[in-house]
Amino acid sequence: MMPPQLKIRKDDLVRVMTGRDRGKQGKVTQVFPRQRLVVVEGLNIRVKHLKQTKGRSRQSAGSRVQYAAPLLASKVMIVCPHCSRTTRPRMVEAADSRRLRTCHRCTQPLTA
Repeated sequence: MMPPQLKIRKDDLVRVMTGRDRGKQGKVTQVFPRQRLVVVEGLNIRVKHLKQTKGRSRQSAGSRVQYAAPLLASKVMIVCPHCSRTTRPRMVEAADSRRLRTCHRCTQPLTA
């Protein structure tokens, strides 16, 4: 079975549509197509508490690490770089038989 195709790719500018980060924009840093998840830089921040470790040669203090947790791809929309509005990308056949993602509002290609 083929993995589901996401129209969101790495380095796309997206805006969060639902949740506590609603309205914020960021760049996609990772995409997980099988789980339909995306990681957006600086959004959906979580804190992981690391325990202190005691080893023979080194000791590290406990700490708190912040990281961007994945979001569902259905909760974000791509921001068109030309018209600066959120869009659902359309797949259009190009002259050289490539498939391009285009903005459905201004019909300009979405380039990453």
